[in-house]
Amino acid sequence: MSDRLLQIDQLSVHIGDQPVIENLSLKLKRGETLVLAGESGSGKSLTALSIARLLPAAAQVRAGQITLGDTALFPLTEREMTKVRGARIGYIFQEPQLALNPVMTVGDQIGEVLACHLKLRGKARQQRVIGALAAVGIPDPERRAGEYPHQFSGGMKQRVMIAIALAGEPELLIADEPTTALDVTVQAQVLALLKAEQQRRGMGMLFITHDLGVAWQVADHLAVMQAGRVVENAPRDRFYAAPEHPYSRTLFAALPKLEPQAHTAPVVHDQPLLEVRNLAIHFPIRRGLLKRTVASVKAVNGVSFTLQAGETLAVVGESGSGKTTMGRGILRLLDLTDGQVLHRGDDLRQLSSEALRIRRRELQMIFQDPFAAMNPRMLVNEILQEGMLAQGIGGSAAQRDARVRELLVQVGLKAEHALRYPHEFSGGQRQRLCIARALAVEPRMVVCDEPTSALDVSVQAQILELLEELQQRLGIAYLFITHNLGVVARIAHRVAVMHQGVIVEQGPVNDVLFAPRHPYTQALLAAVPRIEA
Repeated sequence: MSDRLLQIDQLSVHIGDQPVIENLSLKLKRGETLVLAGESGSGKSLTALSIARLLPAAAQVRAGQITLGDTALFPLTEREMTKVRGARIGYIFQEPQLALNPVMTVGDQIGEVLACHLKLRGKARQQRVIGALAAVGIPDPERRAGEYPHQFSGGMKQRVMIAIALAGEPELLIADEPTTALDVTVQAQVLALLKAEQQRRGMGMLFITHDLGVAWQVADHLAVMQAGRVVENAPRDRFYAAPEHPYSRTLFAALPKLEPQAHTAPVVHDQPLLEVRNLAIHFPIRRGLLKRTVASVKAVNGVSFTLQAGETLAVVGESGSGKTTMGRGILRLLDLTDGQVLHRGDDLRQLSSEALRIRRRELQMIFQDPFAAMNPRMLVNEILQEGMLAQGIGGSAAQRDARVRELLVQVGLKAEHALRYPHEFSGGQRQRLCIARALAVEPRMVVCDEPTSALDVSVQAQILELLEELQQRLGIAYLFITHNLGVVARIAHRVAVMHQGVIVEQGPVNDVLFAPRHPYTQALLAAVPRIEA
């Protein structure tokens, strides 16, 4: 058997008359990992979709050939390709929220692969499902196999996607940004899992990422893509020692660095902008025919901190540690089990519905998934004006239209983008739209839930610079939820570390990141990918 697993020859893909991939050629051997790196829109994901023949209807292959082993993929019928996908090619999609079926349990979705490609049934299939979930770090896999995707955090949904991709024991694993939604400890576990599975099976891996730190951990070769072309292709060690192309060097320069930063401390007031006291959010576990409550999940369990005007407090911790739940609870998007949330001295739990609606003008949120956070049927102009209308901001329709155009320019977009729909923007542009929507009602505090996790490093740097500039100009306070400790070092004044619903350590960012006291914080920092070239 030849050691060649995948060969792409002179692939060209067009959307309409616009070339999006041009004369692309790549090779991958069995047991090797080829990393595709580059900015959003460079053609990485379209290359992967071409291999699996999952291109959107608007995209057409104009030239080239793709061969898996000895099988040319383009001449295969769709029926023949269904036997290749899931069996010979496993695929970890970039957005698990969209890729998972919301009306099937995660166990059934893994079981579907096992039944179709490995012909497993009954107890044997169920045992493999539980083993697959346990292998990717899902706690209590027997119970969670019966749950639905919406009951999982973003990081756990990504782990479920990995379990589905590996279930069919593929020869080639395509991993499209498989760790963007994961914290550093789970990211390290997942990368170790993928490498171990690769060695055990002799599996080839096409790994797409914008994180050159992650690429260092997994790559045998790197191919850097820009505007649909491969501009550099080299073995890992040679690439990291001396990247040749100017674009590759630009990617290195944009990496957030985990190193001490000099931040101007915010003014400390007697009364903080936000004070959280012993916050608790518990979710009931119901079982049996009558769905009686038998226990509870203590997602947040006694959290306390303060936030000053113009300050950034970063919240870090593993997926499932309670970070997002805490952020939503503070804004009263979830019911609180116990505790107080004081905003300008007023307890938000005690406010009437109308008073809370008015107060929300000052308290906004940038959600983790910008695509899911916006109504796909609404124009950008309508999306940005929705909050203004609810809060009675902006005066006349003409004044609101002018305010929208001003906001778009403020976040680095164009005024004419107001008449587009969300799907017409890249991931980085959609995140800018979400920032503009939050700013539309002139808030004093914004909860930023992983606002840069899905962005490539250059766009990430632009978004962080934008948030810092807005803070300095408008005095906005940020509660910044993230798993990227390099981003924390860049943007935060203070940091709080969460573990199993509790803050285990908090303090000035340089103290916590570079002289951590708690063992969990030390474990987080030890798991950060580092380039050792």
